[in-house]
Amino acid sequence: MSDRTRNASSTPVPDLGVIPARYREHVIDLFDAWASVRGRNAALRGYVEMKNATKDLGISIPPDLTRVNAVVGWADKAMRVRVVRSRFQGFVFEGEQDRRLDALARRNGLVTKYSRACRGALTYGCSAMSVMRGVGCRQPPVMVRSLSANQCCMLWDKDADGIGCGVAVVGTDRRGVASRYVLHEPDAVVTLERDADYQWSCLVEPHLMGRPLMVPIVHDADDDRPLGHSVITPEVCGIIDKAMRDVLRMEVGAEFFTAPQRYILGADPELFSVPPDEAEDVAGSDDDDDDDAPPRPVDPRMMMRAYLGAFLALTRDADGALPQVGQFPAGDAGNFVAVFENDAQRFSGATNVPLGQLGVLSNTYTSSQALDAANDPLVLDVERINQSMGESMEEVARLMMAVDRGISYEDLDDRSMGVIAQFCNPAQPTISATADAWTKIGAEDHSLVGTRVWYEGLGLQRATIDRIMAARERADAIGLMNEIADQLARGGAPIG
Repeated sequence: MSDRTRNASSTPVPDLGVIPARYREHVIDLFDAWASVRGRNAALRGYVEMKNATKDLGISIPPDLTRVNAVVGWADKAMRVRVVRSRFQGFVFEGEQDRRLDALARRNGLVTKYSRACRGALTYGCSAMSVMRGVGCRQPPVMVRSLSANQCCMLWDKDADGIGCGVAVVGTDRRGVASRYVLHEPDAVVTLERDADYQWSCLVEPHLMGRPLMVPIVHDADDDRPLGHSVITPEVCGIIDKAMRDVLRMEVGAEFFTAPQRYILGADPELFSVPPDEAEDVAGSDDDDDDDAPPRPVDPRMMMRAYLGAFLALTRDADGALPQVGQFPAGDAGNFVAVFENDAQRFSGATNVPLGQLGVLSNTYTSSQALDAANDPLVLDVERINQSMGESMEEVARLMMAVDRGISYEDLDDRSMGVIAQFCNPAQPTISATADAWTKIGAEDHSLVGTRVWYEGLGLQRATIDRIMAARERADAIGLMNEIADQLARGGAPIG
């Protein structure tokens, strides 16, 4: 066993000796690429989970104050506002449905898995979905897995205009260390498994798909980075770091505002020293009245008692003068609030998240049009997300149908290749606004009213539409039977 297989990572490299030679180089490249982005992914995950440490500049914040819980959850907010608006509904074929594909999608919980994959893609730049034949009665006939960038790695093939291969963690031991990988190749699925003695085994299952059974879910891809970019850019990280320091400064400023610093000039130090009955005896001295005995130390508790006391009695000094009591002016809390609002405005501009959703209510919208205008950049961004990720979901649907039918990807018919991923309107208009728009459309095209497309345009859920269509079919059947009965009762010939 090579030392390469024993590393401190939770995704150790499997024993290359058990892997067929034609796949060995891919495994090396995959794990090297995975290791190169592990630190970046951990940093991004820290921002999303609000576990990133405060970046102290070492100027105004004392070291003891860095333990204050100064948390800013804006990175998580930038993810959620997009995931909530990017709602996958299912698949359609030129306006029709495929009951078999719908059943497979429901068995796999594809709506929920898309939300997880979308969140992973927004966080790390890419995530993935794998499609394989189900095993056992607990799995559906076609099993779809959602994988984050921490659970999988892919290599881009420029010639194929897609991924050339990918690897995913599908099992871990009790310590959380990966013990089972699935390597996706264009011609096979390779399972790598480790036993308790750290011995690796390899199982190769060929297939005829001609492409890996893994589909990347990518956000903001370009030619230089086809596997996407994260929403949490360096600019966003810098804004969050500054906002965390400003939150910490607000906490410290609030403490000084609540208990402003005071001073007493000419006060007797005995006023704030340790009481005689609590003072420790001075070593080597048995006489408490010894003039050479050191003064009792100042006790912070006595200082706080004097600070919080209802009144403070001060005696004159040896010259008969009274001590002078004063207070330092407290800082203006409005300055801290203004700086934090500026951080929120910068973050809103960098991520298209409306300012009101960041907990900063300085902006008031004078009309619904002004509110819609504030949401327009975010809606446009989500429409672009739906377009790119919709193409990936359509690829997932084609692989699901090919695996379910036991045929190659290229053998799918034209109808299957034309599958369309359906998403909700990212603008999320109200039911009344949507109904008004589609009522006007129906007034121009009466044949559209009452169809499935009509109800989808109104924004009804697919389950509700199915119940409406089923109820209509039953009503039509009952009406037809009643008409036949009437014809027979009148002695006429039955209809049809």
